[in-house]
Amino acid sequence: MSNVKQTSKKPPLQSMGDLNWVWEWSSPEEMQIQLAGTQPRDEYLRDRVDRADWVAERLGLTPEEEIFEIGSGEGIMAKVLAPRVRSVLCTDVSQSFLAKARVTCRDHANVSYHHIENDFLEKLPTAGFDAGFSLNVFIHFNVFEIYLYLREIRRILRPGGRFGFNFVDLGEVTRDFFHHYAERYREANPVEFKGFLTWHGADLIVKIAKEAGLTPLLDEFVDEQGVGFLVLRRDEEPAA
Repeated sequence: MSNVKQTSKKPPLQSMGDLNWVWEWSSPEEMQIQLAGTQPRDEYLRDRVDRADWVAERLGLTPEEEIFEIGSGEGIMAKVLAPRVRSVLCTDVSQSFLAKARVTCRDHANVSYHHIENDFLEKLPTAGFDAGFSLNVFIHFNVFEIYLYLREIRRILRPGGRFGFNFVDLGEVTRDFFHHYAERYREANPVEFKGFLTWHGADLIVKIAKEAGLTPLLDEFVDEQGVGFLVLRRDEEPAA
């Protein structure tokens, strides 16, 4: 587009790695706030188990499959899913969460761990996984981060592999959060803003997924009054 303003390149004030510091924590109380805000701990844990069952059903997981999770947090969902699959890879930008996940999943030898060093999964093997998922993570990403992650997800999935995730649109469940963050934005610094929720309509998410080379399974889309759950598929490569 010829009318797009070009900006000169300047050294970044903070790297993305610096901004990801917002996801580090140093106490159980801080950890719980990072994971679920004011949601009670017992309610949060029940929800993680229920969501793990939901993910297994949606992705059609089988005992022979190798899967990955983006933003594994303390590893609750990985612990629930580990007995159902061949292997689970927990990935996270937070070292403190990965350390906690190692403790949570210590009884499962088929769980491994990967620190995302602002590389959007670029260090993971091509076509190394049958499926993947990410819950309550993409809700914090801007459109460029979503695209870069989805592009790498397509690469690391095997043909036919599925990836399930959720995102935030404006709806009855999310409207109050929208206004809350709109007011906080006035005083937020870049690190704090990195942890804000971000709002993207389903149409835009679908377009970004297609741009990254993935097929949205729209017949399986679920909208929980502003929280959208979408499954993407990596199709077979076209014949030469």
